[in-house]
This record gives sequence, structure tokens and C-alpha cells, in this order.
Amino acid sequence: WQNPVTMKELRGRMRGRRAFTILTVYLMVMSLFISLVYLAYASSLSPSNSADLRIAGKVVFTAVIGVQVFLVIFIGPSFTAGAISGEKERQTFDLLRTTLLSANSLVSGKLLSALSYVYLLIIASIPLISISILLGDLSHSELVVSQIILIVAAITFAIFGLYCSSIMRSTMAASVSTFAGALLITVGLPLIVFMFTFILGPLLFAGSGPPPAAEAALAFGLAMLAGLNLPATLIVSDLFLIEENALFLVELPLSGSSTVCLISPWITFLVFYTLLAVLFYWLTVRRVRRIANS
Repeated sequence: WQNPVTMKELRGRMRGRRAFTILTVYLMVMSLFISLVYLAYASSLSPSNSADLRIAGKVVFTAVIGVQVFLVIFIGPSFTAGAISGEKERQTFDLLRTTLLSANSLVSGKLLSALSYVYLLIIASIPLISISILLGDLSHSELVVSQIILIVAAITFAIFGLYCSSIMRSTMAASVSTFAGALLITVGLPLIVFMFTFILGPLLFAGSGPPPAAEAALAFGLAMLAGLNLPATLIVSDLFLIEENALFLVELPLSGSSTVCLISPWITFLVFYTLLAVLFYWLTVRRVRRIANS
């Protein structure tokens, strides 16, 4: 926290009304959105059915998580996409590199300053998620796992935006590259998997059905692919936790009497995205160091 870049960026971001106005508007919009979702769902139910009313807690939780996913994928990287390219455009990057500040300190300072504000927005929305617990049908494990997934995803997407900022000369190009990469891994990957399954599925498993080994391999592969996508990880991990009461490992029945043991996608997600964040961080530091030596 003694990093001068972190202190400079945080002071510049938190001074004035802009940061607090964004936080206030963010919470007001989220509160309004949650209220509309709850009222729309509750109005379609019978007041005498308490079981259906408890499901409203799950609906509110899903709405909040959806907003947080949008925040992590698009808002968070926007703070880092122009962190280094903006210094180049303002012609202040060379001045920063002539100081005693190392490339690692520069990258970590830019990253921490951006993540601090993103985490402020995420933490500020946690009290809204607590409404779901009060309504019922939401466990503490679901809340903790979802927030851990979002925190790791926020780090990875922010570092990816910082990497794009280091290799691009303009902030516009860095922002386009960052959002294109985020859309590819968030939306493009599920579409590719769906097309592959829809087209090649009938060809590979024509007849009476797939053999047990192929069915187990398919289930394992789909679980691994779900761990590479943020929305899929949240959805499938929550289904495993609700339907199978499995937090870490789940046993799924196959055709016949055989079963397959799968790792919950959120564990795969944490491992893969942590390694991905370390890789992009190393590439960013290397890129900044190479620019300084060129």
C-alpha cells in the first residue's frame, strides 16, 4: 500500500464527487432492479404458497449475481484497459520509467488501484444479497462460493485489460481488445461448445446411445469446459450444490448402474483463472520492462 502509483491513482479516483456518485447510482440502480424482479415474481405467485415465496430469494440472488458478473467482465477491465496506454498517450510513461519505480511496482500499482474500486462496488452490493437469505432458499455456501468466484474473475479480467493496455498504443485499441477477449471467453466459448455438441453429437452417439466410457468422458469434458466460463461456472456449481448437495465432488449417474465422479466447476475455475492471471501479469511486467529498455 506504500506503492506511489497505487496512492496516486486512488487519490485521483476518490477525490471529488465522481467516485461516490458512481457508487450511489450503482446501488440505486441495483436496488431498483432487484425490487422490480422481486415484485414481478411475487405478483405471479399465490400468497398462500410459502414454498414459492421462498424461491423469490433465489430469484433476487440470481439478479444480483447477474449484475455483479456484468461489473466484473466489463466495468472492471475498463479501469485497467487505459492504465498504461493512457500514460503513453499523455506522454508521461517515459517519466514514470525514469524514476526508481520498477516495472513490477508500476504494474501492481495500476492493478491494485483499479481492483480496489471494483471490490468496493462488489462489497457494497453484498447487503443486497443478504435479502435473499432473509427470503429463504439460499445457503451460506452459495453466497461464499459465488463471491469467491467473482473476486478471482475480477482479478483475471482486470489483469487481462492491463495486458492489452501494455501492448496497444491507444486506449481505444486496448479497450476494444479487452472487451473482445472477454466476450470471446464468456459468450463465444459456450456458443462453440453448443455448436460442436449439436452438430457432432448425433454423429458420435448415433444408435442406442453412447457407451459408458464415452458418456463418462463427455460428462467430464463438459464439467471442465463449464469451469472455463464465468456464467457457466456459477450456474453449474449452484446446480450441483442444490441438486446433489455437493460442494467439491459430485457423483452423477450414467446409463445403467455406473456413476462418474466430477469436480465441481468452481474449483476448476479458480485454478484455471488463477494461473491465467499469473500468466498475464508476468507478460505485462515483461512488456513494460521491454518498453523501458527499448
